Amino acid sequence: MNPFSGSSCTILTMDHTPIPVYHPTPSQARLATQLTEEEQIRIAQRIGLIQHLPKGIFDPGSEPSEKKIKECVICMLDFVYGDPIRFLPCLHIYHVNCIDDWLMRSFTCPSCMEPVDAALLSSYETN
Repeated sequence: MNPFSGSSCTILTMDHTPIPVYHPTPSQARLATQLTEEEQIRIAQRIGLIQHLPKGIFDPGSEPSEKKIKECVICMLDFVYGDPIRFLPCLHIYHVNCIDDWLMRSFTCPSCMEPVDAALLSSYETN
């Protein structure tokens, strides 16, 4: 499909400089504003998988440890007692909103790049 197959016209500015105006065909306008069925299915699948990842509330516990996770690597903010967090199969944790947004774009852990998929999610079903 030729991206320039829509209609066009020219308007003149106040100093009579012509400016072309492009009007896309209805099918081109629809393509630009609507998701394909495949894209809708992919998004629905990701949302379904994300909803099955376990969530919790951040609680640093009473024992200080240098190895404890202290910040969300997506937003770079320290975890605070009571923050809603989500656990990935690789055992990394993130703020729920941060990781949910991340996983809609890339279905890998931002820390270790381990894929987050249905096969890995099955490991949670035994708990």
